[in-house]
Amino acid sequence: MKLSTRAKKKLRGTLRLSSKLFLKRVFVGVVGAAVRLAAHVVNLARRVLDLAAAHGLDLNREWNVRRPPAAPLAVETWGARDFLFLLDVVEGAKSPGQVVRVASPRASIIIPVFNKVEYTFQCLRSLLREIDVDETEIIVVNNASRDETKEVLARFGALVRVIDNAENRGFVDACNQGAAAAAGEFLVFLNNDTAVQPGWLKHLLETMDNDARVGAVGSMFLYPDGSIQEAGAIVWKTGAAFHYGWGAAADDRRYNFAREVDYCSGASLLIRREIFERLGGFDRRFAPAYYEDADLCFGVRSLGYKVIYQPMSRVVHDEGATAGTDPQGGFKRFQTINREKFFDKWREVLEREQFDDDPSLVERAANRKRAPHVIVFDDRVPAPDRDAGGARMSFILKSLAEWSRPVFVSTGKHARVEYEKLLWKEGIETASAADYPRLIKERDFCAAILSRPAVAEAVLPSICRADRRIKIIFDTVDVHFVRLEREFAVSADEGFAKQAARYRELEIDLARRSDLVWCTTDEDKKAIGREAHGVPIEVIPTIHRPHGRGPAFDARRDILFIGNFHHSPNADAVHHFVEEIYPLIRREIPEARFNVVGDNAPPEIRAYASDDVWILGYVPDIDPLFESARVFVAPLRFGAGMKGKIGEALAYGVPVVTTSIGAEGIGLRHDEEALIADAPRDFADAVIRLYRNRDLWERLATSGYRHVEQHFTPQVVGETINRSVKELTRHQEPTTT
Repeated sequence: MKLSTRAKKKLRGTLRLSSKLFLKRVFVGVVGAAVRLAAHVVNLARRVLDLAAAHGLDLNREWNVRRPPAAPLAVETWGARDFLFLLDVVEGAKSPGQVVRVASPRASIIIPVFNKVEYTFQCLRSLLREIDVDETEIIVVNNASRDETKEVLARFGALVRVIDNAENRGFVDACNQGAAAAAGEFLVFLNNDTAVQPGWLKHLLETMDNDARVGAVGSMFLYPDGSIQEAGAIVWKTGAAFHYGWGAAADDRRYNFAREVDYCSGASLLIRREIFERLGGFDRRFAPAYYEDADLCFGVRSLGYKVIYQPMSRVVHDEGATAGTDPQGGFKRFQTINREKFFDKWREVLEREQFDDDPSLVERAANRKRAPHVIVFDDRVPAPDRDAGGARMSFILKSLAEWSRPVFVSTGKHARVEYEKLLWKEGIETASAADYPRLIKERDFCAAILSRPAVAEAVLPSICRADRRIKIIFDTVDVHFVRLEREFAVSADEGFAKQAARYRELEIDLARRSDLVWCTTDEDKKAIGREAHGVPIEVIPTIHRPHGRGPAFDARRDILFIGNFHHSPNADAVHHFVEEIYPLIRREIPEARFNVVGDNAPPEIRAYASDDVWILGYVPDIDPLFESARVFVAPLRFGAGMKGKIGEALAYGVPVVTTSIGAEGIGLRHDEEALIADAPRDFADAVIRLYRNRDLWERLATSGYRHVEQHFTPQVVGETINRSVKELTRHQEPTTT
């Protein structure tokens, strides 16, 4: 092994998280300064090269200098697959005169067109690859196009409804005309110079479905080179519009979380049909085009609804392809004309609610939600499908987002973007661990939630230095010193005793330095309270959304265990079950297969794999496994906090056999909500009894399911989360930024 590699490993093992974060901030700052300097040099060099090329110099030949390649197009070029796709469309479509209406469509997509047939074809091609034509109708309003538009649209037959106008009626009238003919619950206005990206409509509809207070939702707009054209729009006090995010990278965190905005462009905008009709459609005073979308969004808010920018919904937009780019001529001149009309109509609202046209206010103006800021730290981006801690943190963030503006910061090195996207979609902002000190200085955070002792130890000093007014909440997740003391009692390994002593000192110190402590169980609360006298402590358990109860007793056969093997109690539980309990069960019920699900299974766990023991690893969809399970087992011999795996099993209606340690914190009673046994023989007998007895199985399945409904749903726990933070910060002035 190279010396440098050994040195890196040694540093990783000895440096504290606080030191790692400090080095990360220093590294990012130094590299950032170097990049900014290099960018100035590169930009100057590019301007010189462009000037030389403009004067006829062939750079490739004379100087052997190659320009950097253009960014890859966000829209695919046409090819053989498109030819086959068109053949399928033509063969599957009926003749132009036989238009088939979609029965009760969820959404009606309305596309006004005038010439530019190549853009219309590209738009329809992207749509038909993306939408479900059995649930969505497409209405194209042809504004007397003079090119081949009519002939091309005819080729799409029954898949596209076409309204032909004898004259060009403009964008506003064409959209209103299409909306009047639409049957969908939702109306989607879409420019023909767009190409929708995967998930475009799904994410718009899900945003509506998840919040009845949302009246309209719009997409992220990208240029063909992949850069941002618009990430939600701002309207200044003067009525001038500003495209937030213009020219930025599409993966920049600042533009990738859903948020309330002033308006979203009508080039891709979904609105509830009922609201559109209450507003009388697009206001004709803005005909033929421009400011009609801003006006519509202001109208949506006037009715008490929100306008949301949803970055998971994306379209590539060739801006100006249909209306041109000259503000002095063509349709574009109406941009200036209609701005004055818009200002006159909404003068009072603009004066009362909008920001002054000031570049320094862009970040504040980009988010209309005027609510307190809360910053949340954890050691990883929550992965709710991989571990109970991730599911709990995900629910905490969603609960906070109901009344505040949470920013999540992961101190871990490896970020999974797919899990960040789940947060972004819910309107939760994320930030880099190297960037949080700047955020704290720039924003008025009322509270900081520090999850896990190592994370709290690392970030607490820098938070206090940046802003001493921030209220500190130490979220223990589980009390580590209790878990480690129990692990020592089982293993007799002195290393665990030393770790327990260190964590006891650390966790008690962190509790005393915090304004509020969160524990997951009453037992953990007592353990902290005994040593940190007078510190307020709130119980925030794992959170479980009840699922369908699944098949009946006779349709099930398996025994199931789920747990992430990064957590040592889970590995010990599987060893204990396979070696000491499962052989006793197999003698009585040989048909009962044991399914083991969990990420990061070590080789010694994988070695148990056989016809009777299935080591499945990480499983993204666990519904079928719960539906086939007759008994869920949690043979935990040590641990602390609430065991999320047990709550999840109960939420699926699967009866549980666990130990006293496993039942801790969730309020389970033996033979009431679960069976509880500690000795291997007693545990095996409980599994056999539950596996064979239908009446017992049905009674425990029902009582366990009701127990979750009463105590551990997002609604129940969410009230405790939000109440505790609000009470802690109630004496602070609420932020308005």
